Amino acid sequence: DKLAMKLKAVLAELGYSFRYESFTNQQFPIMSDAELAEIGKKYAYSFWEKVDENHSAVRFCMSWATKEEDVDALIEDLRALKK
Repeated sequence: DKLAMKLKAVLAELGYSFRYESFTNQQFPIMSDAELAEIGKKYAYSFWEKVDENHSAVRFCMSWATKEEDVDALIEDLRALKK
């Protein structure tokens, strides 16, 4: 769950809200559909539900096989979206 908590902290730092408060290997940020289209070019996530016309809740799930460098790359790409 360490990598999920790392991702959660950065998502919160970047101003994303969450559909659910999760302390597990799954995180459920609410992101704009435009951001998700961009992130989806490089990363897998599960669509969870539409929140409003332009935003969706998604699920990022880390497993025993998730590499920290992959989470770090996702974090950098999320930061780039916010610039």
